[in-house]
Amino acid sequence: MSLQNFSYHDTIGIASFLGRGFMNPIDLRFDSTGVLFVLSRSNASNKNVRVSAQTLDSEFLYEFANWGTDPGQTTMPTALAFDSRDRLYVSDEHMNNISVFDREGNFIERWGEFGSGPGQFNRPSGLAVDSDDNVLVMDHLNSRIQKMTPDGRYISSFGSDGGGPGEFNFAWGISVDSVGDIWVADWRNDRIQRFTSDGEFVSMFGSSGTADGRFDRPSGVHVDHRGQIYVADWRNDRVQVFDNRGAHAETLFGDATLSKWCQEFIAVNPEQAGWRENAGLFEEEKRFWRPSAIETNSDGLVLIADACRHRVQIYSQLNEPALT
Repeated sequence: MSLQNFSYHDTIGIASFLGRGFMNPIDLRFDSTGVLFVLSRSNASNKNVRVSAQTLDSEFLYEFANWGTDPGQTTMPTALAFDSRDRLYVSDEHMNNISVFDREGNFIERWGEFGSGPGQFNRPSGLAVDSDDNVLVMDHLNSRIQKMTPDGRYISSFGSDGGGPGEFNFAWGISVDSVGDIWVADWRNDRIQRFTSDGEFVSMFGSSGTADGRFDRPSGVHVDHRGQIYVADWRNDRVQVFDNRGAHAETLFGDATLSKWCQEFIAVNPEQAGWRENAGLFEEEKRFWRPSAIETNSDGLVLIADACRHRVQIYSQLNEPALT
């Protein structure tokens, strides 16, 4: 596959319920020191959800927010977001709340409850933090975005159910850009919507389909520091990149090689290497399978949560984009 603006870098990951590795990673974020935090959604029946911390060099550090209903635990976590103080927010669509941790994984507090009133949630999904450290919560089944203070006090909300401008249908991912605008992956409407920081509708792009610029259940949206827009085109098994006007720039389909952790596993389990060779699915193995979220850093790295292959694929951006 020929990429114009991106080059495949490497892969982090191995299927694992505990310790190093991931199980259905659905979100990922850097803290201020460059440590990568990955949310493993897993299968709720396995009770192996968690947030793990690791370096970009594949050094596993620690994990937290494991399965349970007690403070500091999660049951069906959906998203991560850091604020300027490195407080990590984790949404939980089963308990309808937001848990807050420090960067070492120590529990601080949690807030939220089921309902449709101010400060209540019905299966919260995506999270983002604005420049004032207010927490934006995609209130999934209430079809709205709620703005909350860091300690969970309600500020405002916008959005309603439907398919028109400013309306949502099972919206999931959310991102805040450098000027404070809010971008939403409107999942069932197969589009991306843009709003001002006050929730006023600005624009939208995308429609249902498989061609460039079309989506099939977009799950995540991310806007980098350069203004480029990345969309996890979930059911099309790809990530699409757009300029800040919504014009399609490039599509990534996955180019994974074996991660460091996989190489170490195969080295001590040669029968696994034999099974892999016999299967011969090397091209398929490279590709995304239900990518769910994107994170970038100032070094031009693009990290993609490759949910159903239990890994993170990493790309390098080669050129400075021409954005207006």
